[in-house]
Amino acid sequence: MSYELKIENKRLIFNTTSFKAEKGSVLHSGIYNREMSASLAAGAVVMLSGFFFAAKYKITVVHFIAALFLFVILFLVFRAYIFGEPLLGVVIDKGKGNIDISLDRILGKKNLSFPLASLEDIRQDHKSIAAENPDGIRFVEKIALQHGTVIPGFGKTSEFYTVEMEFENSRRVMIFSSEDPAAADDIALKIKNFIER
Repeated sequence: MSYELKIENKRLIFNTTSFKAEKGSVLHSGIYNREMSASLAAGAVVMLSGFFFAAKYKITVVHFIAALFLFVILFLVFRAYIFGEPLLGVVIDKGKGNIDISLDRILGKKNLSFPLASLEDIRQDHKSIAAENPDGIRFVEKIALQHGTVIPGFGKTSEFYTVEMEFENSRRVMIFSSEDPAAADDIALKIKNFIER
């Protein structure tokens, strides 16, 4: 899920998992992702359980089938609850006259609340994040080519289009970030139209 925006009466509800404009690890992005982490964790638990049961019982086909089901269940649990993506929620409530921003993470929830009257602007911005170590990039690309592989996007400049809420005292809160400028334009326009109507 990239984002969800809905309007109910005098409330705008916006949820997204895409709210950071930062360059991630290129080496890990295609190889070591949340699904891989969940499968490694589930596999580790199944393997440890297997060693425990192998030491006490004779392993049969039924144990292998149970291990497979355990792996699937643990994978789903780890992916949803342990390696889930943080979710940013914004609720603009014209009836109550406030804006609530919440960040749901694995280890708790962070909440911010502002009066609607303190919102000064919905800003759009463009951020370019260039690679920091060109010598290191050339070195890694050279080694990758020697191994007959290419790392897609390695060393490229990342372009982000962001939507930010600017409050009194120049406090800004980024609520959306995307490499697609049309998505940022759409969100900013819908929020502005909701506030102005």
